[in-house]
Amino acid sequence: MSVTKKILAALLMGAGLLICSTKEADAQYGGGYGGGYGGGYGGRRFGSGIPQAGQGEERKRDNTPDPEKIAEEETRWMTKKLSLNEDQQMKVEDINIKYAFQRLDMYEAIKKATNNGTTPPSDEVRIKLREKMQKMKADKDNDFKAVLTPEQYEIYLKKRKD
Repeated sequence: MSVTKKILAALLMGAGLLICSTKEADAQYGGGYGGGYGGGYGGRRFGSGIPQAGQGEERKRDNTPDPEKIAEEETRWMTKKLSLNEDQQMKVEDINIKYAFQRLDMYEAIKKATNNGTTPPSDEVRIKLREKMQKMKADKDNDFKAVLTPEQYEIYLKKRKD
């Protein structure tokens, strides 16, 4: 084998190792949408909170959800499943953003109440948080009901349960 072929083979092998190690790092830290981010309304809804390369942000290693990404995903899901028009899509996006940030506040309250997940909350705190979450869900549904047609709203309720 000539020297040129040996150098080319070594370069290709090095590039292959570099590509493999990059993919392995993505798998370790979640890659894509973050660790286990199921997208839509299934699986684990919150990503790992790790920003993607090129976003100019520090890497976070906690599980803090990104409210804007969640709202964007929910809006995309609703637009596709409910055939929203442009006006509805803008209103739905505003609603999703509003409640995504409220969920983030709830998430932070839960972290605080559980000492960052290391201790269970008291029964009183758990009941208060559950009631607050149920009210937030009902308020969000009412906001959607005002924007969606009755047919779209029924589809939303049915598909949300799936």
